Amino acid sequence: MAPRSPLEILRRPEEFRAVYRGGAAIRRRWVEICYWRRAGGVRLGMTVSRKVGNAVVRNRLRRRIRDFARLQPRDLQAVDLVVQCRPGAGELSGEVLRGELEQLWRELKRRLA
Repeated sequence: MAPRSPLEILRRPEEFRAVYRGGAAIRRRWVEICYWRRAGGVRLGMTVSRKVGNAVVRNRLRRRIRDFARLQPRDLQAVDLVVQCRPGAGELSGEVLRGELEQLWRELKRRLA
């Protein structure tokens, strides 16, 4: 399997605000994806509140989400994605988190098709 190119990351607050204001959301119990169609490639942003856990827990979630997104096929249209973790997500096993993300990803692809 060829290595994937690095993900483009949302970094500035105005980029996140644009997704929240102009986009739509797909929600599950522990994770939510807000998305907004735009020109260009796929960009990813993450928000993990302090309510989720301490810095170690929040950073572990971010790494798992980034790894999941990095390994997905690049078949999405030009879209900005913001993944939000809800309180309690820090206690999930890696398998449960991956299952939530896979369900959200399938729904996202269906909506963007």
